[in-house]
Amino acid sequence: MIRWAGMDIVETLDELVDPKHTALLLWDLTDGIVGKAFNSKSLATNTQKLLAAARKHHVLTLHARQNTTRWEDAGPAMVRMRMKQFRTKNLNAYRRAIASGGWLKGLRPQEGEIVFEKSLPNAFLGTKFEWWLWQHSIKTIVLAGVSLETGIDGTARTALDRGFYAVIAQDCVGSRFEDIYNAAFGSLNRIFDVYSSADIIAAWERGKQHGRNNSRRKRADGSQR
Repeated sequence: MIRWAGMDIVETLDELVDPKHTALLLWDLTDGIVGKAFNSKSLATNTQKLLAAARKHHVLTLHARQNTTRWEDAGPAMVRMRMKQFRTKNLNAYRRAIASGGWLKGLRPQEGEIVFEKSLPNAFLGTKFEWWLWQHSIKTIVLAGVSLETGIDGTARTALDRGFYAVIAQDCVGSRFEDIYNAAFGSLNRIFDVYSSADIIAAWERGKQHGRNNSRRKRADGSQR
């Protein structure tokens, strides 16, 4: 931990993703959206492992999914952004609500986990997301899901603006286009904390082991008195 100007600033990955103050945000992990990602299979597999570890270590987990907002209800600026993102000029093909489908196998929310709908590519806008974070004393948000260049990026940037640490699980995020995915990471690596799911899981495991060691020391000290 770095002590500077009256603030405690996390320094190591273990401090950054300490389960006591970390939330895992799973973004649009439904078959209708992830299925269109170029890296859908590896993304799903890695995210399943990350989610299992989050549950094991009691990390607050939130699931965000697209609501039924239609393209024509989103406003011209958002429609133009989607046209650029999806590389299309055929608006008639997108006059339906975005098809989200059901939760991916192995990523279905469990009882006690938070599920919410959103209409914009930012978890903070038009939702109770920030309220839940403050309610659970969260400092760090680990992000996983699709799409990296919109919802993940937008949420991470606002997280920093709101005073939260943002961690992107690199092998648990995706995009329709591999070139966009690679280009996005070119800048995100310079702004956010980007780690593999294996690194994050290992940090959680080290924290658990550290807790066990402290408990043993306390018991040993108590038995000697």
